[in-house]
Amino acid sequence: MKRRDFIRTNLAALGGALLAGGLPASTQAAEPAASRRVRGKPEIKLGMRVSPGLSAQHLEFMRQLGLHWCRLDVYAKDFGYEALARTRDDYEKHGLRIFSVINYARLTPALLLGGPDRETQLQAFAQGIVDLGRLGIPVCDMSWIGLLPGSQAFNTSTADLNGIQTRIFDISEYAKIDRVAGRRWSAEEVRGALKYFLDRILPVAEASRVRIAIHPDDPPIAEQGGVARILHTFEQFRQLFDLCPSPSLGVNFCVGTWTEAGKATGMPVNDMIRWLAAHGRLIDAHFRNIRGELPRFQETFIDNGDQDMQAVMNTLVEVGFDGLLVPDHVPVFTVDEVPAPPPGAYRTPFPLAGIAYSAACMRTMLRHASQQAPGA
Repeated sequence: MKRRDFIRTNLAALGGALLAGGLPASTQAAEPAASRRVRGKPEIKLGMRVSPGLSAQHLEFMRQLGLHWCRLDVYAKDFGYEALARTRDDYEKHGLRIFSVINYARLTPALLLGGPDRETQLQAFAQGIVDLGRLGIPVCDMSWIGLLPGSQAFNTSTADLNGIQTRIFDISEYAKIDRVAGRRWSAEEVRGALKYFLDRILPVAEASRVRIAIHPDDPPIAEQGGVARILHTFEQFRQLFDLCPSPSLGVNFCVGTWTEAGKATGMPVNDMIRWLAAHGRLIDAHFRNIRGELPRFQETFIDNGDQDMQAVMNTLVEVGFDGLLVPDHVPVFTVDEVPAPPPGAYRTPFPLAGIAYSAACMRTMLRHASQQAPGA
């Protein structure tokens, strides 16, 4: 099905206005996503990965730490215009703004690799983009891992770091547990599926004033579960933007993930940040550190890994980054109490001590970088 045919058929419920160069009346009446951003001098937006349903106490805790922005992790029941509007309004009462949303429920094998249900999944994803635009949420985060059920392994073990268990990924250990769920998918097939998706979703994103931010592959290995991974090197991202030049497409740049592959990425962390910023592709970022690199690495705290995170912050300030910066994989200290999620649901962990530690690191580094910046 051609892109225009897809939009005409699957977005008919939206009044067909996308084909006419406009949005449905309800969307036009809503405040555009871009206009909800803080105006004035560009500055990094410090925030946190959160789920819907945080308590008033937790929301106030974020505000007190100066974390005024959110990356919202949602699943099926928390997604949709009404549910997101309730979360947005509730969080804004506490001075918090939602910068981006990732809808894990929509990142299905049918959507990512193709299958009998792909067109239905595309329609639902497109509706989600329109909803974000209506709500003034400017970014949709996503990963393109294309993994089939039962084939993903994020870590191979854990190890003690100052009394906290942190993630380890070891290629030799992973080889013992890797399983191909069905047939193998080549890089060309996965790239074709990604282009098929973007050719149909980016026009909706452009019309809705929403940007798509893609996270690099984590772990950054060539294949997992029989599915090629195609977004963990400079050349792969350059190729992506050549295939899909829309300004609505960019990167959710993860410092930790990029560090994991070392020189194999083809471009060091700080140079990649400069390249993405220069090409208008740096949308948001994850602030995370590690020790070692493939074939084996271990996650660490922000300030005690191999990556010079102060230098990374300096670079973000240097390029005028004004997107969302969140700590990723926040450590859980002994005093943290992380309640179990409700039955059948997932909630992004919210360890208070770990969040306070991460916020302090980021704020201190940002203050130093800002003071050292030319013209400060």
